[in-house]
Amino acid sequence: MGNNGLKTNRMEKIIGLQIILYMSANVDGNPCLKSSSECQEIRMPLVSNELKAPLVAELDITSMNKQLKSYISDDIQLKFSKDIKDMVKSEQNNLKTTMLKDYTSKMKKTKEGYDMKISDMIQNLQAKEVKVQEEMSEVYKDLNASEANFNEKMTDLLSGFEQKQESLKLAMLSEYLSKLQVSHDTNKKQIIDLANDLKSQFANVSRNVKDELKEVNTYLQTQTKELEEWKTNLMEIMKDTLAPQKYKDCSYVRGNQLKSRSGVYIIYPDSVEGTLTYCDMTTDVGGWTVIHRRIDGTTNFDRNWNEYKEGFGDVEKEYWLGNKYLNILTSSGKYELRVDLVDTNNKKTYAVYKTFVVGDENSKFKLTIGDYTGTADICL
Repeated sequence: MGNNGLKTNRMEKIIGLQIILYMSANVDGNPCLKSSSECQEIRMPLVSNELKAPLVAELDITSMNKQLKSYISDDIQLKFSKDIKDMVKSEQNNLKTTMLKDYTSKMKKTKEGYDMKISDMIQNLQAKEVKVQEEMSEVYKDLNASEANFNEKMTDLLSGFEQKQESLKLAMLSEYLSKLQVSHDTNKKQIIDLANDLKSQFANVSRNVKDELKEVNTYLQTQTKELEEWKTNLMEIMKDTLAPQKYKDCSYVRGNQLKSRSGVYIIYPDSVEGTLTYCDMTTDVGGWTVIHRRIDGTTNFDRNWNEYKEGFGDVEKEYWLGNKYLNILTSSGKYELRVDLVDTNNKKTYAVYKTFVVGDENSKFKLTIGDYTGTADICL
């Protein structure tokens, strides 16, 4: 059925719906609230079952018409809107179905066309692939033939090159050996000539050296003999004139002008046994025999009785002269004791005792001092 027939049926249904709605509307009677001139009255006979007499009811036609129109309009709009929506929805569904069928038909035709084209393309590609494979096979054959030819030529070339290389090596080696032999012969002749020349020169030098050595030996023997005679004479003279002197202490050393410097000397307190000591030739006109000295703590002074008796230490640094030498010196004459001190701030002080005596071992080397003078705040 065509679209025009569908539309005619829908319009007929809508008109019939409007008539049905119009005829089934309810009527409510309300009194007219406006002026008498605006209100239209209608008289309707009513029958009362109780009075058995007719009654007259006055109705407001204008108000009733408005209400009737309003109800009819609302019902028509409601029914019409729902029917329109159903009709639109039905039309949309029909349109979707029609469009889907058309689209499916077109897609099917398009797919068939594409399938045919793709089939043709595949056939063409397969034909081209076969052709390319045939051409590649021919190319591979040509390449294999070229490679075999190239390898054959390279083998021949390398074989010839190796032969030429060996020949060149042999030729160069032969030439080098020939030159080496010539150089060897030349060097050998030069070495022989040089050796002969050196032998001749060495023989001449040997003769000259022997002659000179004889002369030098004779001269040395003469000089040695004269030196021995001079030494013998000198020793005799020194024995008579320069007998060794034994100094009792450093004050005696100071009297000798040749030995007036501070340093280590040998003194003989008992004129027999000598001992080393340090002589101070600068402090207070000099001549001081240093019996005890401490400088840097390198010597251990925690010693026994015998060590303090005999003395110990290094006379050039720290030492103790020995109690027995102090007893010998102080018992043979008048001696003074001087003590020089230097603190950590390099401040120097001293103390002098005019009386200084050390007893013998029987007295346990008793110390006697007195008559103090000086700047040191010490007490012995």
